[in-house]
Amino acid sequence: MTQLNDHLADLKWLELRHPTIADVAVFPYIALAADGKISLEPYPDLRAWIEPLNHLPSFIGMIGIEKPARLLITLLMEQRGGR
Repeated sequence: MTQLNDHLADLKWLELRHPTIADVAVFPYIALAADGKISLEPYPDLRAWIEPLNHLPSFIGMIGIEKPARLLITLLMEQRGGR
């Protein structure tokens, strides 16, 4: 995590000036780090890298990594008792 965080210190994406297959391949492992009891708190550059990926127009969520708008709808529905 430290190496990846350091690599992203001056970059928005892992390799080029736009998202590549490298970003797509690594993203789920980082985004789901908390499931493995690994906090992203000490890695500000990793946290900053995750956000733009979540908002790509072609982003498709998965269990544990939902599209931000869908996640908000789900949370609101749960607060209202599933209505």
